[in-house]
Amino acid sequence: MRGYYMFPDIYGDDIIFVTEDDLWKFSGGVGVRLTSDFGVVVRPKFSPDGRWIAFTRLQQTDQGTTADVYVIPAGGGEPRRITYFGTPFTRAVGWTPDGRVLVYSDFKTPFPQWRELYAVSLSGVYERLNLGPATALVYGDGVVILGRNNYDLPYWKRYRGGTRGVLWISRDGGRTFQKFLDLPGNITSPMLAGGRVYFISDHEGVGNLYSVDLSGGDLRRHTDFRDFYVRNASTDGRRIVFQAGGDIYIYDPAAGRVSLVDIDLPLSRKAKMAKFVDPVKHLEHFSPASGANLVVVSRGQAFSVPAWEGAVVQLGVRGGVRYKHISTDGEKIAVATYDGAVEIYTLDGALVKRLDPGVGLVEALALKWPRLAVANHRGELWVVDAESGSSALADRSEYGLITDLAWHPSGRWLAYAKPASVYTQNIRLYDAAAGRTYDVTAPTAYDYSPSFDPEGRYLYFLSRRALNPALDPVQFVYSFAKYSKPYLVVLSRGDTSPFILYKKAEGKAEEVDVENIQWRVEPFPVEEGLYASIVGLKGGKAAWLKYDVEGALRYYLWSAQERRGAVEVYDLETKSKEQLLAGVSAIRASPDGRFLLAKEEGRLRLIDIEKRPDLQSRDPGRKSGVLDMTRVKVYVEPEKEWRQMFREAWLLMKENFWRGDLNGVDWDAVYRRYEPLLNRVGTRYELSDVINEMKGELGTSHAYEIVPDFEVDKPYLVGGLGAEFRWDGRCWRVAKIFAGDPAYENERSPLLAPGIDVKEGDCLLSIAGVKLGAETPPEYALLNRPGDVVQIEVERNGEVKTYTVKTVRDEKYLIYRHWVEANRRYVHEKTGGAVGYVHIPDMGPVGYAEFFKSLNAEGDKEAFVVDIRYNRGGHTSGMLILRAVTGVFAKFVTRHFKPYPYPEYVLPRRLVLVTNEHAGSDGDIFTYDFKRLKLGPVVGKRTWGGTVGIDTRYKLVDGTIITQPKYAFWADDLGPGIEGRGVEPDVEVEIAPQDYREGRDPQLDKAIEMVKNSMKE
Repeated sequence: MRGYYMFPDIYGDDIIFVTEDDLWKFSGGVGVRLTSDFGVVVRPKFSPDGRWIAFTRLQQTDQGTTADVYVIPAGGGEPRRITYFGTPFTRAVGWTPDGRVLVYSDFKTPFPQWRELYAVSLSGVYERLNLGPATALVYGDGVVILGRNNYDLPYWKRYRGGTRGVLWISRDGGRTFQKFLDLPGNITSPMLAGGRVYFISDHEGVGNLYSVDLSGGDLRRHTDFRDFYVRNASTDGRRIVFQAGGDIYIYDPAAGRVSLVDIDLPLSRKAKMAKFVDPVKHLEHFSPASGANLVVVSRGQAFSVPAWEGAVVQLGVRGGVRYKHISTDGEKIAVATYDGAVEIYTLDGALVKRLDPGVGLVEALALKWPRLAVANHRGELWVVDAESGSSALADRSEYGLITDLAWHPSGRWLAYAKPASVYTQNIRLYDAAAGRTYDVTAPTAYDYSPSFDPEGRYLYFLSRRALNPALDPVQFVYSFAKYSKPYLVVLSRGDTSPFILYKKAEGKAEEVDVENIQWRVEPFPVEEGLYASIVGLKGGKAAWLKYDVEGALRYYLWSAQERRGAVEVYDLETKSKEQLLAGVSAIRASPDGRFLLAKEEGRLRLIDIEKRPDLQSRDPGRKSGVLDMTRVKVYVEPEKEWRQMFREAWLLMKENFWRGDLNGVDWDAVYRRYEPLLNRVGTRYELSDVINEMKGELGTSHAYEIVPDFEVDKPYLVGGLGAEFRWDGRCWRVAKIFAGDPAYENERSPLLAPGIDVKEGDCLLSIAGVKLGAETPPEYALLNRPGDVVQIEVERNGEVKTYTVKTVRDEKYLIYRHWVEANRRYVHEKTGGAVGYVHIPDMGPVGYAEFFKSLNAEGDKEAFVVDIRYNRGGHTSGMLILRAVTGVFAKFVTRHFKPYPYPEYVLPRRLVLVTNEHAGSDGDIFTYDFKRLKLGPVVGKRTWGGTVGIDTRYKLVDGTIITQPKYAFWADDLGPGIEGRGVEPDVEVEIAPQDYREGRDPQLDKAIEMVKNSMKE
């Protein structure tokens, strides 16, 4: 059986590689599995003598992600763990001549992108090589080749930006290095064989094997692959192995010949075995049909679920077809497939009709038989007659998706929220009988979540128009922390406002008076807040979900956190409001308005508005309203699911990529090329590799596939002591203690806590009773101890003392803040305290906070060094550049105190920006802004070059975030020219490996020199 083969290495006649996530050895035409169910194995490497294999074990789960290095005898045996770095970015990359494993990792570095090389003995003693950021180190006769950024980039082919792989060379045994090879493309897999440097590059359009001589000249291409990239090459010094399209090939430099390795294995295909999954964990959509039934979509499968008793009915196909949106009018169910079809069912599961309206990808759905409202990915709103199959285009937005749809009880009027301009969205009505649209609200605010009163008399919605600003003293701006309120529209011009006089309904209203309807909009008499959604309930009630004001950190970007809030119910008759339930992430109302379905953490609760259940109980049953969702059996057949996921990833890119011509790529041909590889895929990780290679054909940034869980064993995370340790042959010595600003939380090593007397140079003897030694580094004793209270033993001058400390959960922020404060002190020292320093680590909430932390501390400086090296991007460049472009141009003078600047909380006019190849996305844009606006010189390296932005709207059926480059940054002087290229500095400054070893920062030094010169002008 042919598998999907990855990460090969060779030693003589033996080849090792990975398939089914396990390590295999192929020798004499026979393949032997060396590991089993060990997580995801990647990057195996033979030792120089062929006796050992080093590899990385990746444990990526929704409980955390780690990657650490193991060794195993080449003939098989028990794997031995040799690193306990506990980061996701640790990889084995080779061996040193003295038999230690070469590892790159972001262990103890300030940034995830800053990955340094370590040499790790078979017993587990690690040594940082002090060569700065590096991803490869190859030893040869008289030379050492060092690689930077030599990453396999299947998801971004033909990359030319600042972070492309480059090679450096040392001819003095590794003491000093010079730039050796820098092509207009990405260089990966550097190797030495036959006196030449071999590598993979796609500078000619497709990844192939190349070589140069030791002077960096005589460039030769040795392979001519066109359909699939050559990837992950390795050598034993005589022959070279690599993967391409799921196969393994050997290149013989002596013969100049490439040959396919024919590998047939006894694969188990265990990961393809069918399974059942938790329906609530994978819940995607839900809606109550009545007090007796609800409809749900879980893991792409649709169900009609009796609330309390009776059989659950699965709708449609059991596997291979993903259902994404569902709607019910209480009698029938409409459910949309991922590729734009809609199926109509009765509540008991009988198929009424399958529609293929041909309107594209369905983004929202609303059923009121026989009418079906469908909003698509192009901002169009269609109304389909489900009986005849005819459809009409009701509206279209040029500014965004129409996603909030609600039918009036009469079935004639459809309310929806339409993006009306760059910043506004308004509520509109579509008259399905007449085919006309009307504005309910003026397109001057941001209105959302329309919902009708079940009696048809009112239309409810939410709006961000409660503009009551609060002063934020940290950045001296007024902000609208609570910006929204619920609103009501009186649909009949003869009715009085219910806030003045409420009359009980006498039957259901059928008509809507659209004339002057905008004048019949009234706010609910409640305070402004953060309102997420609103629904109409029976008896003149409305319920809404309301959030507290919170910081953005826990919900940022890839976070899986669901935001939760409180459900409040307003009674129009009594003019009163009460809180119904807390800890809720979403609410839906039944079509008759009597029942409210709430999603809480790990459960659904169905609430009868007329007869409240016991909301304190969590036990399933009528008494609590908690539904027993274990009755919903979600059966997953991975092979069918993987094919659907692959197809959906391809389709989403086809429909959402920012250019209609898809960069000139024949996308249908790409599908035909990669789809056959699915026959060989045996695990979720292998599927991910195929999807990434396919998406990479568009050669564009931000084409990500963020998998929450490779369904491997949960990793044990490593606690931290906020310090760096070094083995001196006798003990693990405290080499560095990390500390940021003591005025702030989480910026101090546990070793600096009150009552703890530990200094750099002390010997750490034990942690939590575990004696430390050559085979037991500190991190070994800290395994599974993040946030724990432990005892440590420390020796100084022969005296041993015991202390009790609390470990930190993640040292990365502490190490980062140590780096920032060290740079700040250095800038102050070199400028006599006249120049401030700010580092911006990303253009998200962390970077935003870091900017103002530094600006507030140093707002009186006459000049600033602004450092955005390693900036991971985000969306705040436009906010922060305003703090730089204005500049201080006046001051307020008082009699008794020093002047303070005007405008307040902005940077001074003398600025220098420091950037590097790891500043990307919104960091690219900030660098461009700084240059374009001539705010000062830019020092460093060309930036990353990824400026086609994304959102996180789409997920594959297993929860994988799948992105499509949608939002191209278009500069009026460059167009989209930053993408794939980056922004050039005004003054290029390289930091060589020896600079890192000697503690120098030439980029920061140059910035200080230039800002001091500007102060003389």
